[in-house]
Amino acid sequence: MVAREAHGGHEGTGDVADERALPDLPDPTRSPQGDDDPLHPVRHFLRDRVAYQAGMAWGWAPPGADAEPRMIGADGEVDGNSISVDVRGAGSSAGGGGRRRRSPVHGSRRTALLAALVLAVAVAAASTTVALLEQSHPIVRTTPPPILPAPSADAIGNLRMYSRSTGWAQRLTDGAILHTTRGVQQWTVASPPTAGQLLAVAFVAPEVARALTVATAATPQTTVQSWATENGGATWSREGSLGVQGFDALAGGALDFLDAEHGWFSQIEAARGVAGTALFRTADGGAHWSEVAATSDATPGSTGVIPGGCDALTASFSSLSTGWMTGTCLDAPPPFYVTHDGGLSWAVAPLAPLPAGFNEGTSFPPTFTSSETGTLLTEDDVETGITTSLFGTADGGIAWVLRSTSVGAPVTADFLSAQDGWLVSGGDGIGSSPELYATGNGGRSWTRLNAFPFDGLSLDFVTPDVGWAATDLDQTEDGPPYLVQTDDGGRSWSAVLPRLANPSPSP
Repeated sequence: MVAREAHGGHEGTGDVADERALPDLPDPTRSPQGDDDPLHPVRHFLRDRVAYQAGMAWGWAPPGADAEPRMIGADGEVDGNSISVDVRGAGSSAGGGGRRRRSPVHGSRRTALLAALVLAVAVAAASTTVALLEQSHPIVRTTPPPILPAPSADAIGNLRMYSRSTGWAQRLTDGAILHTTRGVQQWTVASPPTAGQLLAVAFVAPEVARALTVATAATPQTTVQSWATENGGATWSREGSLGVQGFDALAGGALDFLDAEHGWFSQIEAARGVAGTALFRTADGGAHWSEVAATSDATPGSTGVIPGGCDALTASFSSLSTGWMTGTCLDAPPPFYVTHDGGLSWAVAPLAPLPAGFNEGTSFPPTFTSSETGTLLTEDDVETGITTSLFGTADGGIAWVLRSTSVGAPVTADFLSAQDGWLVSGGDGIGSSPELYATGNGGRSWTRLNAFPFDGLSLDFVTPDVGWAATDLDQTEDGPPYLVQTDDGGRSWSAVLPRLANPSPSP
């Protein structure tokens, strides 16, 4: 990885000098005292905040169903209460249920090799026990009834519902932004009025979104245009622009808005000898942008420096001052950096315990369900196999405690509250399908609901019972796209066929 030798400070073409519009930020040298800034509204662990990649084949294949669910608690005892599993409408996979996974900035990665096991690991610092997900009993494969795939022209992904009726998504064929006020079956195309390429989108509220576009044939040194809507995409306002270098349409970047005014764009630089991440910030909804940090070989913790050595680093923020940077490191533990000054400086946020001997470590953006409580997923690829670790915080991210470790890589996850969450883990990687788990105690123990009959999807729950699984925007394998819904907390799923209308939004 070739990083900038120093922070270059290239600036957007908007009124970058208007730094006075940015909030007064705390002294980065002081110890964090817990944040009382506004709570970030987005819940998803692995939410898609990446660029649409033109020319990719979107789809997934549903493997077979599993046997009875079981639960391992903190004491390692299996709960004897069985839970009825009714996996409705799952089709059969041409690939025999092969597993595909994703990260927020990558496509699918390697397949896990280790068979499932159960192991209790003591967490001395917290005097608690790590509960592993039970995978020791054999998987019974069946052929459930087929499920009708969505027509390719109406296939959606990157689903973000705020209620049963209102939410956002993107069309898989071209990444167009979609909006609904009539549920997941009726959508309106609601993209900015531009002939360029949609680079990134942030869904801020039921009717509020921010987007970035770039010219279709953009060069490595190009201009990115910012857009804003306050009415569900019916109209968009053309905001400011920012100049970037090392632009690569396939690398793209991640857009994260804390509220309608304060946002950050992590541009992944991958062209003409420039590699790393450049972080831009706005404090007025995208009217003005400034670059606040970039990957550099300079001393970590210095102003304007993002630590080098890892790939595809992107930032997500839990308050105006505090944010987190995640990505992938080769031959090293998962990267996890923290800022307490709005992104100007970054320091390592330690995670422990972690296994030794990393071949590759990946971290995913943390999710906060209150100003103090949050969760973080990591994928740990070591010599003994691939595992998923879930860390939690109860003090706004000052300390992170390991809550559970499971065999296999994370496929997707969603936390609805500090206690209620769902996780799809990648199975043993030897022909078995991913498995869906639920927790009611913040991830300290998990109930296996079933062998999840859908792969390459993201989860989106709006209540403890109601949720959806939609095709993943960065899914690259061939196969038909699907949208499925649950009304019983994930124990059974049924197909939904979305339909898209096509108005022409005006600026």
